[in-house]
Amino acid sequence: MVAVISSTLIPQKVYSLYSADERLTQTVTTIEKLKEFGFEKIYLFDNSIQPINTERLKQADGNIFIHQTPQYSFENKGLNEALLLLNNIHLIPTDTPIFKISGRYFPNPGFSKNTFLKHPDKDFIGIGYNFNKRICNFSTKAYFVKNASVLQNTLHLAVEDMIAYSKGIHGIKSIVNSVYDAFVPQPGTNFQLSLEQSFARIIKKKYTYELLTEMHIGGFEAGITVKKKFSE
Repeated sequence: MVAVISSTLIPQKVYSLYSADERLTQTVTTIEKLKEFGFEKIYLFDNSIQPINTERLKQADGNIFIHQTPQYSFENKGLNEALLLLNNIHLIPTDTPIFKISGRYFPNPGFSKNTFLKHPDKDFIGIGYNFNKRICNFSTKAYFVKNASVLQNTLHLAVEDMIAYSKGIHGIKSIVNSVYDAFVPQPGTNFQLSLEQSFARIIKKKYTYELLTEMHIGGFEAGITVKKKFSE
């Protein structure tokens, strides 16, 4: 099993109260904790436009594979992450289970990479919210996925899903928007799904999955006004 960290160490826009140095320090903790939990192969994919401090990252793990893919930052952060992973997924071994975690989060006591081995027939293992309802979410902060092929196909569908969603009929408001758009066509989309919603829609429809009550990860939420600890 390999660990894949998705990160934006230096955001183009201010999404939170955390400085670039704080984000780097938190991501170093991510790497150190992954090593503690037995991950020998760690990939870090980052989409910052500005150069990142790879030397400090390598101090946490001299064998870490770092690949920076500078890319335009859309307002939809989930879209940015999906594109980042798609751009780099060819670098991941094809037939190896993956533990994907977002930079700045880390495994807590109780976490085990063997969680995936307990459910070898599942494509995805992670935290799901309201999976018994039409509108649901699958946490993309951290999850296990069977292999790179499953993840690539899911990300591909997610990008299409997030962008196309606003053009579909999902209720009264979307009907009104569609009628208006027929007479006054607008470029782009006026609403996009989150990556969490899109993953949930795709996983429920196409894949086998196991939902956990706790993933045993922690960190700090990237809030806009308040810095707070997070656990899931």
